Amino acid sequence: MKKLESYHDEIKHCIRCGACQAVCPVFEVMEREMAVARGRLRLIREALEGKLDLTDKMRDYIDLCVGCRLCVDNCPAKVNTDQIVISARHKFVDVKGLPFLHRIMLEQILSKKGNFNMALKSLGLARGTRLNKLLPEQLKKKEEILPTIPQRTFVDKMKEMTLDTGAPKKVGFFLSCMDNFMFPEVVEAAIKVLQKNDWDVVIPTDVNCCGAPHHVYGDWETAAKLAKKNIEAFQDAEVDYIITDCATCGSVLKEYGEMLSGDAMEQKGKEFAAKIMDINAFLIDVVKMKPGQNKVSQTVTYHDPCHLVRHQMVSEQPREILQAVDGLEFRECSDADRCCGGAGTYNINHYDVSMKILDKKIENVKDTTADILATSCPACRIQLSYGMRRAGLNDMVVHPVELLARSYED
Repeated sequence: MKKLESYHDEIKHCIRCGACQAVCPVFEVMEREMAVARGRLRLIREALEGKLDLTDKMRDYIDLCVGCRLCVDNCPAKVNTDQIVISARHKFVDVKGLPFLHRIMLEQILSKKGNFNMALKSLGLARGTRLNKLLPEQLKKKEEILPTIPQRTFVDKMKEMTLDTGAPKKVGFFLSCMDNFMFPEVVEAAIKVLQKNDWDVVIPTDVNCCGAPHHVYGDWETAAKLAKKNIEAFQDAEVDYIITDCATCGSVLKEYGEMLSGDAMEQKGKEFAAKIMDINAFLIDVVKMKPGQNKVSQTVTYHDPCHLVRHQMVSEQPREILQAVDGLEFRECSDADRCCGGAGTYNINHYDVSMKILDKKIENVKDTTADILATSCPACRIQLSYGMRRAGLNDMVVHPVELLARSYED
């Protein structure tokens, strides 16, 4: 990955035109210069030129970025603000270390599946005994963002499944943390759809977190270690494609070659990254999937995850899947590709800003009057489900493959 200093010349390309103000979801709700790309770039430039120190206040402004890339798409000079922000966070980590809470979350929970599982089960226990109701009001609101924790993980359920059906083709599947621990039904639906289209699925269970949280928060060392472990997990899979139903995972898995630049595993990282494909794109562009005959008589709209529509350029394929299901009426949502404000743990770290962004998204969803809201990222799903509950709406948020899987039901 490029160090912050290497972006100095690119930062100078910012002509301070203000085009980023027109699209930035954070600026829209905060209306402050430091909450938009132009302002952040100026802060970073001043720091690089020795005119400002790397203070905690500056880090706070840098961390207000949701990483949606709308500013990059709208920038006449094409300044890669999202990558510069990530590099700036790494600079902070390099100079000052990770903030305490970030270190606990990144190094002790997200990097260790057992600890992550234990943390979620503890949350489920606290909810079951209503101990969560004793939390301070602000903390209680943040806890309520998370969905109901399933009793069994996907890995638990996988022991009862037949993945090798003798199909003529096979594909690797990267099991995300969120799907394993929170949305196992999405993986089950994906397997069903793929098998119905004559593809067997290879799912290594020794994969780790994709490293996206570590990467975006500047902990590149841990992100690289996780990347190496995940590459090794697939080394005997013998597949040409590795798919994921998580937009965030897909976006960072595609960067493994760059994340391991200069490392002995750089070439393996590039080869691994070249195999990564979003499941929506895979089903439409490679599988040429055929939906089942079962009718799904409902209406649906779709939210584009930032890590899919702008990081991976996948937009039409999820809609093609939804429109292919018999009986399912698709209704386009206004500003469907606008950030929902989830952005991983942004809704925890910046709750008030996140909720203001979310409220605008939910209003647009509400205007469609659709029965179902589909999206292709578990982080977006969590955020959108919470938004639906807050607005008193039907909390029916699913992945497109779940609706496609319903078309194969008897």
